[in-house]
Amino acid sequence: MRFLPVLALGFSMVSTAVHAEEAATCPAESAILAFSDAVLADREKLPRLKARGFGAEAAYLKIRYGKLSMDEAAELAHGLREAGVREAVDLAGAIDATRGGLDALNVTDPVQLNGLISTLRAVLLHGDGDKLLAAVASLPPERQTPLVERIVPAIVDWPDEEKAKLAASAGRLKLFFLQAGLAASQRDPNAWPVFVAGFPEQSKLQDLARIWNWAPALTGNPALPTLPVPDAKVQAMRKRLHIIWIAALREPERDFLMTYVNQTGDIVSVEKAAQAVQAEIEAGRVKPDGLFDPAWLTAYRALRSAAPDPAVATGTLEMISFYTRRTVHPAGNASIQDVIDRIIAVDALTPYLMGKAAGVPAMPTDISVKFQAEWPLWAELATSLKSTPLTPLAKDAVKAPIVAELLFAAEDHARLADFVLAVEPAETKLAIATDFAMRLDRTCESFLHHPAEALMLSGQPIFRFDPAK
Repeated sequence: MRFLPVLALGFSMVSTAVHAEEAATCPAESAILAFSDAVLADREKLPRLKARGFGAEAAYLKIRYGKLSMDEAAELAHGLREAGVREAVDLAGAIDATRGGLDALNVTDPVQLNGLISTLRAVLLHGDGDKLLAAVASLPPERQTPLVERIVPAIVDWPDEEKAKLAASAGRLKLFFLQAGLAASQRDPNAWPVFVAGFPEQSKLQDLARIWNWAPALTGNPALPTLPVPDAKVQAMRKRLHIIWIAALREPERDFLMTYVNQTGDIVSVEKAAQAVQAEIEAGRVKPDGLFDPAWLTAYRALRSAAPDPAVATGTLEMISFYTRRTVHPAGNASIQDVIDRIIAVDALTPYLMGKAAGVPAMPTDISVKFQAEWPLWAELATSLKSTPLTPLAKDAVKAPIVAELLFAAEDHARLADFVLAVEPAETKLAIATDFAMRLDRTCESFLHHPAEALMLSGQPIFRFDPAK
């Protein structure tokens, strides 16, 4: 297996670095770098197939927090790409496009860019929008859609004037699907009527409005008008759904409300949960560039309060699988309810862990029946943090992720780093290190954040190398 250099400080020094004076701007920076270095070094210990699951996010955080030069960043990313690491193609593409635009990618077929949202963003930021759209327009219509669908979320945060310029280029090339999406996603609600008035193929408008009906939610605007005008009952339902869209698009990281409403059709209950999340965002208690934990806790409790049967709501969430970088179970499989149960447990234990409560709290009443059997272990480990050596727990596949979770909740970054770096086997350590490097980023610079990420990315990382403003 090809060796991938860690670049910058030696790995043997990472634990010491965590105990050094922490950066004033980001107390977690040393831990982020320690975890990133550990992943990049120890992935070489895994079999080739398993090693491919680790490295891209760690490399990106290493590049950003380690302030690597673009030459160093390219060397690191290209090495991971050659090793077949998941998402490394997008990381390397974003770096190359940032440096040299579309031409630097040596793409022979624009379809090669499918799914590479970071690379597409970098190409567009480099100023190669016209060149990219010309390449897309050269494809048959059925091969254009996957590429075009990623352009709107890639630049969702662009100013209206920049979206309008790109939309005009799309229109000239008859990329009407993209042109409509860029018009619908602008902050100015008049952008859509202006687009409609000047659109040359009026027969296509009804379909375009239907497809992009939801897109104004990206900026908090009302849904697009559709023809024919539906009856009052359907209009009311669509208005409720749009409120859910807006809340989900403002959430950090991930959302479960849209999945739940699609599974159950319980729009009324989910709307109330969405409104509760919106209120928390407006109050600043849920940060769009932060962690999803407070948003999910709010949404879950509001959903159970509004649902006809809270037990049915919990049961539904237990059946919905959830892919996440978070280390929820040693086996790796998790449901939405599994994640929520852990969030509830951490929320209940945090006052004790932070020294604001004298004792471990009683078991929360809104955890699932399944998790009730796990609560005693969580309570025991919370107590152990204050009195028991943690190193032996680092070898326990069940306890290690819980201990890391509790140390993170206690905001004890140095002990968290020491503990995670002692975890065995290597695959478990890499999973936990990746998880908490990404979480700590959310408490710091939030380099991995992207607007509307909860729905538009659904867990896919985005590697941004935007010019300094």
